[in-house]
Amino acid sequence: MKELEGGTKVPGGFYFDKTTWQLVTVNGKDGLLPGDAKDLYFKVPLPLVIIGSPIVGGAFVMFLPFIGFALFARHLVAKAKEKAATTTPASERVRKIV
Repeated sequence: MKELEGGTKVPGGFYFDKTTWQLVTVNGKDGLLPGDAKDLYFKVPLPLVIIGSPIVGGAFVMFLPFIGFALFARHLVAKAKEKAATTTPASERVRKIV
């Protein structure tokens, strides 16, 4: 597949941005790809978009709950580490009393 840089004049269609993983639509007969020379795109054929969209959507729906549980667990672990880092060890509390 031919890589295209941002700002390139291209025919209308669907283009995949390799840096942000977004699908960009160029409307009309011709148009410009957004971005500058460091943004890289490649053209996605229409049949692939039509077939791939329901598959990606279904995968998102199936894995979204697991992503939510993983993010919640990560948040709890980060809070526990933060609390453990801010508490005073028992050996230091004994020294303060004595």
